[in-house]
This record gives sequence, C-alpha cells and structure tokens, in this order.
Amino acid sequence: MRATLGAAALVAAFVAGMALAKQPGPVVEQLGPVVPTPQPSPKAEEHIRMITSFTLGNKPTGESVISFEATDFGVSGKVVDDSKFRTIATEQYSLVEPKPQAKELRDQIMLKIRDLERDLLKFVDLTGPPRVREPITGGGERP
Repeated sequence: MRATLGAAALVAAFVAGMALAKQPGPVVEQLGPVVPTPQPSPKAEEHIRMITSFTLGNKPTGESVISFEATDFGVSGKVVDDSKFRTIATEQYSLVEPKPQAKELRDQIMLKIRDLERDLLKFVDLTGPPRVREPITGGGERP
C-alpha cells in the first residue's frame, strides 16, 4: 500500500506541476500591419543655379572651344555666411555644336566673349605682358 500511495503522490505532484506550468500566456492584441515611421521632412532650401566653371580655348588660327559647367544647389540658412550648400546636379555644356534652338543665343554669347577678350587684353597691357620663356639649353640636362 505504501508503494501505491507513493506512486499516487508522484502522479499527483506531476499533474500539479503540469497545471502550474501550463498557465495561460499574456494577452496579445493583433493591431494589423506595421506602418513605418515617417522620415523627417527635409529642411527648407532655396534652389539656385550658377555657372561654376568656364573654359575658353583659343588658337591663333581662329578656332575657339568654349565650354562651361552649370550646377544646381540647395541652399539652407538665412544668413549668407551661415548658409549650407548641397549640390543637386551638375552638367557640362559646349558652344561648339549647340542645338538648333540655341544657335542664335550661342552667336550672341560669342560676341560678348570677344568683348570680354578685348577687355582682358587691355588688363594685360595695364598690368604687364606675359613673361618671355627662357630658351632651354644644355641638351636637357638638369642643373
């Protein structure tokens, strides 16, 4: 009888342990799909465009190659010294073979460039001509 009582106590303890172990889990409420957190809105910027480089290549034969680069910037900040500039886009252009709708404007630009060249040559006359290059001597040996 002792063996039966021991076995019964063991079974009762096992059943009680199972009852304690199988308590109901936490309540979970289904809320639907997750909506991603929106990204912060960008700071207010002004959109500006400017010519950032200009190249003029003249040859004595009269040929000229003119190219320039235009860049778009986003500018944030109220004060000029405190402004931040972000490059948005940049593109290279050439006046050599413009689109048909730009040929008349190209001709006007060329006239203005020739006027600028005359002014630059006057500047050279006022500030001093280019220095004459010294002839290379000594058969290419370094000093």
